Amino acid sequence: MRRIRVELEKRIDESYDIHLSADFIEEMLTRCDDGFFLADSAVYAFYEELFQGRKTFVLETSEKSKSMESFIKVLEFLHDNGCRRDGKLIAVGGGITGDLGGFAAASYMRGIDYVQVPTTLLSMVDSSVGGKTGINFLSSKNNVGAFHQPQAVYIDTDFLRTLDDEEYLNGLAEVIKYGALFSAVFFDMLLEKRDAVLERKADVLLEIISECCRMKAEVVKEDEKEQGVRKLLNFGHTFGHAIETDSGFAVKHGFAVAAGMYLENLFGLRQGYCSEESVNRLGEVLDAYGFEKEYKIKDTDVFFSALSADKKADKKGLTIVFAPEIGKGEWISGIKPGLIKDFFG
Repeated sequence: MRRIRVELEKRIDESYDIHLSADFIEEMLTRCDDGFFLADSAVYAFYEELFQGRKTFVLETSEKSKSMESFIKVLEFLHDNGCRRDGKLIAVGGGITGDLGGFAAASYMRGIDYVQVPTTLLSMVDSSVGGKTGINFLSSKNNVGAFHQPQAVYIDTDFLRTLDDEEYLNGLAEVIKYGALFSAVFFDMLLEKRDAVLERKADVLLEIISECCRMKAEVVKEDEKEQGVRKLLNFGHTFGHAIETDSGFAVKHGFAVAAGMYLENLFGLRQGYCSEESVNRLGEVLDAYGFEKEYKIKDTDVFFSALSADKKADKKGLTIVFAPEIGKGEWISGIKPGLIKDFFG
């Protein structure tokens, strides 16, 4: 058998900047004036006049929007409006908008540039950074997608003033996750400055968003494609995605992750992976922000089917991330589903 090897070296520097400030959305839109905009419908309604004269696809956002149907519609929008290989897509919205827009950009003409403009706390600290893009398919979360790094991320904290309390809390769960995994000091600060965080004090918001982005940037720098340390960012997501699916997505992502973190660590305690102190401290912070820590499964078949469909699962079992001590994360592979069924009773 003849064999010819194709030697490839990554020559393109895909590094990018995250710009953080307040009250600069108009300036940002001007910088991206030649782009094609994918805008969350709520954001579009609030800033409609700023989008006038710009090629814009308005997305009615819900978890159902993160679908193959929406993906095709965005591709059609790019095609019908004359987007070429050198075109640029600007995704303005929350995580659903960013994930869908990023995947469309990764796919259209085999990849065009895109810019993330996250407008929710959840997307600012998590989904807009790191290049994970995708959609839901056949009732599974994020199982079709690509790694495609944005050209830039623009974070305007003024967007957070437009969020209702539920959507704001939806993002705080991911903020807590960073402290639990990487920094006990940051974790304690979230407890100490709870009132200022909930009141959305501008200086505190900039501090926590900057720190979360810094921590995620360090992780992505070390492990872009989730072959190692980036797996830690799935803390709370194994149980959390199953909670979302079992609830019919009535439980929002952040709230599902909050319960998922606590339940995964509680499971870890019973299996000898986590300390009791880590479970108690995590519970204390979640309580302080008003998160539910428990979840009652509605349909065991749906819940455990979602677990088995988890991207981190393989023939040896599930991979679950724990915070055995606050500020330290680790993952355990090969966990048998039967142990989890026993845990949930």
